[in-house]
Amino acid sequence: MGPVQAVGVYNVRIYGIRDTKYALEILITDRDNKSRLLKFESYLSSGAINSLDVNIDPTPGVPAPVITKTVTFDTLRNDVAVARQLNQLGDDKFARSLVKNIDLAEMLAGVCGKRRHGKDRPCQPAIAVLKLFVKRLELANRKCDNPADCDEEREWAAFRKEHGRDDNYKDFFREWDRDDWHKHKKKCRRFVTDEALKIIRDDTGWLIKSLGGKTGDEHDKPGHGGHGRGKGGKD
Repeated sequence: MGPVQAVGVYNVRIYGIRDTKYALEILITDRDNKSRLLKFESYLSSGAINSLDVNIDPTPGVPAPVITKTVTFDTLRNDVAVARQLNQLGDDKFARSLVKNIDLAEMLAGVCGKRRHGKDRPCQPAIAVLKLFVKRLELANRKCDNPADCDEEREWAAFRKEHGRDDNYKDFFREWDRDDWHKHKKKCRRFVTDEALKIIRDDTGWLIKSLGGKTGDEHDKPGHGGHGRGKGGKD
């Protein structure tokens, strides 16, 4: 994108013709002719569309532009698929287990509005599962001298201890306990590159915010050089 000098919200749509990682650069020039280069990187799957809104004010001295990315559960599934295709994420069994977590988070999000707290409250069960999904990625990304330090089973045990008796999570645990992951987890290849972790974690952060939650970790905050926030909707 060339130099931008006019105030407004610019919508950028990127169309995927193949599974790939892309980089977007936006040059913003203020009215004093001082330039700022905004960079954004993400994954894009074949046939998908990434939509970004960039809120730009070229007035000298104003804060950095605000980026809003439309992220859905489909976005996260596509992220995992593309990262796997680019050999930036472990084997097919690991990828399927991650997609299962996304599917179950979406299932929980689908009933949030029906719960007694109503639609004006954060969708905590779906948010909790998405945060666990990110934790699994972070553990797979770590280089551990002690294998126990990379063992996600401890995270699962803590998650079950906290939520196992909560009726809001019963569908999640029932489906997850029947998943084939439990047959393969000791033999599968589990890893996530730094690049894949950043992209998927940022997208998950946007989705968590769109569900009314907070990431609670500075690294989880999306932005790629600007500020980011979630935005719901379908891809």
